Amino acid sequence: MKRSSACWSACLALLVLCAALAVAGCGRKGDPVPDFSRDEFAFASLGAEAAADGTITFQGTLSGATQNMEYMVLEMQAVDGELCEGCPFLAQDVHRVDSRDAWESESGSSFSFVYRPVFPGSAYRWRLTGYNLYSGLPPVVSPMQTVFMAGSPYEAVSMPENGE
Repeated sequence: MKRSSACWSACLALLVLCAALAVAGCGRKGDPVPDFSRDEFAFASLGAEAAADGTITFQGTLSGATQNMEYMVLEMQAVDGELCEGCPFLAQDVHRVDSRDAWESESGSSFSFVYRPVFPGSAYRWRLTGYNLYSGLPPVVSPMQTVFMAGSPYEAVSMPENGE
């Protein structure tokens, strides 16, 4: 008789302990948040160079899960008046670039593509937005940058790199 009451007491104590752990949880407040950091990428470096024929070569590198970039969107704004560092960026020209067309090698993280702007300008403000294969992850937006066309009156002007 003593043995069965001891067994019942142990089972009851174990049941109370399990219920207490289930109710208490891990101590974190709020809904669980998955860790997507292994699926994200970022722009590590970016650059653009204008050619005499009016084309611009864009190049850069990615860090993180570079294989997850599905495509990029290039946004450009022609600048013909005064360069205004604090002015809002208003994209006039939008161009989609599939990542498979821009990769310099299949296993690498470097990309390069050539584009001819639709709107004429002596300088262009631009930025890239990278979109992940996983639609639940937010797009990665690069800082706004400026590229000067050959023969531009702004060629001698120094602009901050990488949006600094």
